Order: sequence, then C-alpha cells, then structure tokens
Amino acid sequence: MIPLSEKNGLKSASTTLTPSLKSAPVGVRQATLADVPALVLLEQQCFSTDRLTARRFKHYVTSQQAVLLVATSAPPSMLVGYALLLLRRGTQLTRLYSIAVSPEARGSGVAARLITALEEQALQRGKPFMRLEVSIDNKGAIALYDRLGFSPFGMYEDYYGDHSDALRMQKRLTSDIKIRQDIYPWYQQTTPFTCGPASLMMALKQLRKSTEMNQRMELDIWRVATTIYMTSGHGGCHPIGLGLAAIHQGFNARVLISHALPLFVDGVRSAHKKAVIAHVEEDFYRQAQDKSMPVDIGAWHLDDIDHALTANRAVLCLISTYAFDKKKAPHWVVITGADSLCFYLHDPDADTHNKMEFQHIPIAKEDFLRLATYGSKKISALVIIDAKPF
Repeated sequence: MIPLSEKNGLKSASTTLTPSLKSAPVGVRQATLADVPALVLLEQQCFSTDRLTARRFKHYVTSQQAVLLVATSAPPSMLVGYALLLLRRGTQLTRLYSIAVSPEARGSGVAARLITALEEQALQRGKPFMRLEVSIDNKGAIALYDRLGFSPFGMYEDYYGDHSDALRMQKRLTSDIKIRQDIYPWYQQTTPFTCGPASLMMALKQLRKSTEMNQRMELDIWRVATTIYMTSGHGGCHPIGLGLAAIHQGFNARVLISHALPLFVDGVRSAHKKAVIAHVEEDFYRQAQDKSMPVDIGAWHLDDIDHALTANRAVLCLISTYAFDKKKAPHWVVITGADSLCFYLHDPDADTHNKMEFQHIPIAKEDFLRLATYGSKKISALVIIDAKPF
C-alpha cells in the first residue's frame, strides 16, 4: 500500500462529521471514468504526497488487475471515499493499495464498508488473501484493520518518506487456517539471469542466519550453477548446478528432476549450443555423484515439498512464469511455507515499486503443479537444501 502515514484517509478519524453527512446513507459501487475528477479532488484533500493522478485512476478503473470502489453519500450526492485493490496475476493474493475517506465522512464507518466490499470482490475473483502495509505510527488505521480481522505478519524498517516503519498485515478471507507468520528472508535479484542464485541465497539465509546475501555471492553462485547459455543471452541455472552451489557454500542438497538429462535443449536450434549445454549437464551429474549429492530422476509429488518443509529444510522450485506474465520463461523461486490449501513462495524478480507483491505469494496446491512445470516436456525440478546431511 502507498505509505499509510500519508496515504490514508483514516489518519484524522476523530474529525467531527458535518450534520449532512453524519445521517446520510452511504452506498458503495464500482468506480467509473466519470468519477475520476472527484477521485482526484478527494486525493488532494486527503494526501499531501504520493497522490494518485487522473491518469492512474483511469488506468485502475479499466484494469483487469485492479478493483476500484467508491463510497457515495445520498443525499447530498457526493463521493466521500474510495478503496483500491490490486490483484496478483496467477496467485490467490490481493493487496489493499490505497484507501481514502473525505474529512467530512471520517468516523462514519465508510472505510470498513469499502474494505468489506473489496473482500467480497476478491473472493468473487478466487483471491482469498488480502494484504496491506500501514505506518507503525498510524494507530487508528491499525486498530481498524485489527477489528476487520487482519493480522500482523512482518515489518519493513525505514519504509516511508518520514523514515517510519511499515507494519505488514494480512487476512485469509475464507477460513481460519493460520498463515505463516515468521519472516522468511527476501532478496531481489540484481540481473535478469540470476533468479536461481537469488532464490538459493534466500534458502541459505533461512537455514543459517549468518549467511550474507549480496551481489558478489549472487554472481558466484551463478558461475557455479549456470548452463553457460540457453536459447539466448546469459545461461540460466540448472537444478543440479544449484545443488552443487549449495554444497560449495557448506550446505547439503538433494535434487528432484522429472526428466532425464539433458533438460534444457529442446528450444535450442544450434547443434553446437545443444552439444555444449548437454556437456555441461552431464558434468553437473558427474560432480553430483562425486559429491554424493542425491539426484532423483522421475515424477515428484507435492508431499515431497511438505515433508521437506516439515523437516525445516529449504526448497527451491523451477516454475514457468506464464501464470504471472504470459512469457513462458523458466524461473526459480523459493518456497517459504505451506498450509493445507496453499504453498507460499518468494519471487526474486520483483517490480521495484511493488516488492511486497512478490513475497510469500500464496498459490493453491491444486494449481501448484501446473505452475511448477516448464516447456513442452513439462519439466519440473526441486532443489532441497539442508544444513545437515540427508
């Protein structure tokens, strides 16, 4: 959410209501393009910085990945609040990005009505998770979210322009199953080709808190794990290569691969490149045997992930990005937790402005195997890491 210390119409919740709005009924509906001028005016009334522009409001009104609701009073007929929800493609996650209530309507329950209506919209779209960020100093907003069933699950230090911290809160909209509360370390990859090293560093940091995550380590891991090159550009990281990189860092690894080697040659047209990649993969396998690192070739199951997490092991998973961005690229993530309905994952390839949407992403277990396959061969791979021997 945009900084709630400033981006929050609830910060002056004690403001006295005008008589006309105190008794006026309030309705909630979808925003339209005709509401944009009033939304801009409300934004200017409520916030001094980080204001949404008319252009952004128009975008959110028409976007398939956003829900923008407005609250109106009648009579008099006027827009007294709005709430904006962003939907994370390919996941069950939504994010309460911004909420504002006009000074005249604060304290009348408008914010709660808007949030409740957004929860209904999220469920209609099959998104049972809602998250938000709020300034740790904004006691009124935190109290409201607490009353509405949101629970704290993390903190961002020095998050806002005034250097205040942001409390992260979330709510499962359909059940009382406990959401993982501990904070799994997160790292944003610094190059387009180091999702594997970034994911491995997060896993190693989770297992050994003294592990330092930085670009030097990121590139060191990539040099150990890369397939040299794939279809074009820099090489991606092989599951066995990532397992070997974990061993180089003083950990233990087990690799589960759905298909026999070589894995990544089907989309390569050049016979020379195919031969090089095949040679690299064969050498990875030889090194794994020399290191006594288990490499299991064949179909793996969701229980393998659950058992590893139960044993406090870290799990990297190869996925296709198609569900997220329609690009069908191979991509590494780290699985941060599980419950009876979902796996949660950290995606290191984050949008710079929306990093929170790439952390602890809930994926329904019934959808996970579809996400965790890549290419026409439907390749799937896990790298399980432990500080102790397998």
